Amino acid sequence: MENGLGAGVKPNVILITSDHHRWDYMGCAGEESIKTPNLDRLAARGTMVNRTYCNAPLCVPSRIAITSGRYPMNTGCFTNRHAINPQIPTFLHALRGNGYHTAMIGKLHHHVHVWDGDFIAHEADVQTLGFEHVHETSGKMGSGSIGCECQYTRFLREQGLLEAYRSWTGRFRQGNATMQPEEAWPWDKEFTQDAYIARKACEFLEQVSPHKPFYLHLGFVGPHDPYDAPQAYRDLNVSDVNVEDRIPSGAAGDGGRRELTKWQAYAACITEVDDRIGRVLDTLEAAGKLDHTVILYTSDHGDNAGDHGLWGKINLYEGSVHVPFIAAGPGIRQGAASNAIAELIDIGKTVCDFAGCSSHYLDQGLSLKPLLTGDVETHRMDAFCEMGSDKMLYDGRYKLMYGDLTRDTRKELQAAPYNGPAFGRPVNLPPDRISLYDLQEDPYEQRNLADDPEYRDIVAEMKEKLLNRLLRNMQSVPDDAGSVL
Repeated sequence: MENGLGAGVKPNVILITSDHHRWDYMGCAGEESIKTPNLDRLAARGTMVNRTYCNAPLCVPSRIAITSGRYPMNTGCFTNRHAINPQIPTFLHALRGNGYHTAMIGKLHHHVHVWDGDFIAHEADVQTLGFEHVHETSGKMGSGSIGCECQYTRFLREQGLLEAYRSWTGRFRQGNATMQPEEAWPWDKEFTQDAYIARKACEFLEQVSPHKPFYLHLGFVGPHDPYDAPQAYRDLNVSDVNVEDRIPSGAAGDGGRRELTKWQAYAACITEVDDRIGRVLDTLEAAGKLDHTVILYTSDHGDNAGDHGLWGKINLYEGSVHVPFIAAGPGIRQGAASNAIAELIDIGKTVCDFAGCSSHYLDQGLSLKPLLTGDVETHRMDAFCEMGSDKMLYDGRYKLMYGDLTRDTRKELQAAPYNGPAFGRPVNLPPDRISLYDLQEDPYEQRNLADDPEYRDIVAEMKEKLLNRLLRNMQSVPDDAGSVL
């Protein structure tokens, strides 16, 4: 592909997001037992930023941070119960002002997943955020047992499958929203939500006007649980590699042996997302748009996938907060990998920089364009992540977790019936645990150094760095319509 466009030519931009994809589970990231040929080819055509972190290890607050360019402490969106104010300033308005057609297809998840929620009615709010074309789906559980109405549930209803699908996903819910997500998709593999999203994206790319640049946020729902990829994708990842042998013996936590079957199901969901991305890239190329399009790939957060005996997210361990980031397109270095530190909050300003405009004045991100084009080698000094009152700072070697969501015993402000942080995280109480990890020597976070006398000075230094970062992050805008505080 060409590494540049003519003077004054604005590139198209596609932001592809998945859900629950941890940073190291791709072939191009060294995980050869998980087949991701399309992400691999995207990485070969572009640059991987290997130390990218989400700003909240949960769907809604992380995604709202991307769209708003602001930290959860400033939007007030800490959990999946905190919806976005549609009047919030976003980088999308700047794109539209610069002549871009803006579109959202798939999972955006700026809406609270309440029982029987209506995501189609919510599309008006998504348009207020700055998207002109909206075709939103509500995710696996939203479309399934939670009972939300969205474009995908309309499709399933037309196929006569909606009630069966909701009954099937309902069997995964047990007690405190615990999932047993190991069962393969039982219907036509072209009926999965990610297959549907890819088809709608391909239709958009085939029909969008060539006379105006476009920005597309394409949101896939996998590899979020239930890990229900069709069997065909599970078969692709069959390998002689013993998953246990690739991870230090302690990495699966005290629970003992890694749940291999569940791991394989999660891996298959990644492979399905990769396959759907490949179809979109092929359509983009067939339409003659590939060489004129900047493509960004990332995920809203990761998945512990058995590390520390945990599955899912909502904690500050690497599997939960460390995400993939791949960029390819005009002017971006090809076949490059950077160890610079980045945050998902940087996406808005990065998109605007490639588009030739400026984001809104409250945007707290930093454009990655100079890094992606090879003009600089560093980006951020540290990465910040938060979940309610609990905070994390990573400085390139040490990682301070000021609060440990996996061992939190607080029950205040928890919302029944799900007494978990996704639904009612305490945000006004001090954290009750502190952890320090040396990721250079201990990448799987097996040894907490916080209580080791030899690391007393490091703990103090990291606390000071975190305090300074909190002060820099904080925005004094009490009358801002974009905050729910």
